[in-house]
Amino acid sequence: MMRGWIILGLIVVLAVVLPAVALTGIFGDLARLIGQIVLSIVMIGILVATGAFGYICIRAQASKWGTGLLIISVLCLLAIFWIWTGKVLLLI
Repeated sequence: MMRGWIILGLIVVLAVVLPAVALTGIFGDLARLIGQIVLSIVMIGILVATGAFGYICIRAQASKWGTGLLIISVLCLLAIFWIWTGKVLLLI
């Protein structure tokens, strides 16, 4: 039982704390780089999942859901760009 809590705590640190460090940059450049990498991995996972489910929804004739999920995928891609460059890419 204790091992499960340790693993859950590690996941929370990797998924929440390190990306927060990456966005604030208060712990130095190495911590920021590690946080950027972890946050990018999380965002790529979200990008792949929403893109795949969006495609499945469009193929199943649920175009509203599919379009919404594909828009979320594009927003994740823009967020990854912002994380690494620090600049917001406007598509307009």
